[in-house]
Amino acid sequence: MKKYIFSTIITLIAMFALPVKSALAEAPSSVSQKAQQQLEKQYQIINPMARTIVKVKPLAKALDQRRCDSPITIIHKPGRANRISAKAVCDHPAWTIFISATVEQWQPVAITSRALSKGTILGDSDVYLKTFDTRRLTSPYFTNPGELIGRELKRSIVANQVISPSQVEKKLLIRKGDVVYIQANKGPMSVRMTGTAQQDGSLGEQIPVINNRSGKKVYGYVKSQGVVSVSHH
Repeated sequence: MKKYIFSTIITLIAMFALPVKSALAEAPSSVSQKAQQQLEKQYQIINPMARTIVKVKPLAKALDQRRCDSPITIIHKPGRANRISAKAVCDHPAWTIFISATVEQWQPVAITSRALSKGTILGDSDVYLKTFDTRRLTSPYFTNPGELIGRELKRSIVANQVISPSQVEKKLLIRKGDVVYIQANKGPMSVRMTGTAQQDGSLGEQIPVINNRSGKKVYGYVKSQGVVSVSHH
């Protein structure tokens, strides 16, 4: 009886040990997997707001599963190119594998909603967001349409075109020292008083103004040429 119980225990131990042994023998991550993980991490740090996609060119199986008894190091210097190269380096045994990959970074970018002529002051209806692989864009771009509102086009631009900083400039509606109207709205009532602008301002910008009657400094948003609103923006 004792012999039977002992034999049963040994059998059960062997059964539970098998999955553990199998797990320990599992193959390590491939070289290309390590490269993809490291490259994705690098480019996500550069542009955390973008959806980053890294596609590593497949390696021959013998290279991809090459044994390394030390941590594999992925060496790559990020740049602006869509196609990139990297090195996978092992110290023990010593070897280096060259890796090719492509990087995409998809992000909403501000573009024109219609054809606009030179001198146009951009408003809400003139721009909208469209998602692009920004690594394929050759010029700087805006990701926040709000940054464009109130800016003036330096030259004509066609519909559905990415707007770059070189194409726009701030349209100053108020200059430092200008006498302006300070407008305050309370319900249906609107009160205006005169003030002196303390800095330049374009549409929607908040600037300090000295109330000419009280001498107090107030902060208001540039509403139009020579008008600053101190009501909630």
